Amino acid sequence: MVSLKTLTKTATYIAIGGITCAMIMKVKLEDKIRSQPYYKESLKLLRSHPGAVQLLGEPIKDLSFDYGEESRKFGGGRIDSFAVPVRGPKTRGKYYFWAEMQDERWVIRRAELELKNEPDRRLLIRAEESQAKE
Repeated sequence: MVSLKTLTKTATYIAIGGITCAMIMKVKLEDKIRSQPYYKESLKLLRSHPGAVQLLGEPIKDLSFDYGEESRKFGGGRIDSFAVPVRGPKTRGKYYFWAEMQDERWVIRRAELELKNEPDRRLLIRAEESQAKE
């Protein structure tokens, strides 16, 4: 018969292995999204916006996001309200962007920055073209 100590060790090793595999998978999925043109372009837009730089400070870093929640926002060549937590030396916030596939390339339609200390307000980084013309 197997001792309780042996079963406990085995269960512990299996749990540690499972958690490690899940963390590795999460990091790989996030890296895959971070390497996509729409993600790179949207963060380039944020980092070059004078208002965002003034509020967050430099450097602006993107943090880990909820892949499960954000993957629901993809479909039909569109991304709606993808949320990326961001941090600068001055404060933290969430960066939201909307993108659309157009002529085989991603175009950032709208982008907004929400600061942690002002959750009811957002800085408009890029407006949709129909709103910008009005």
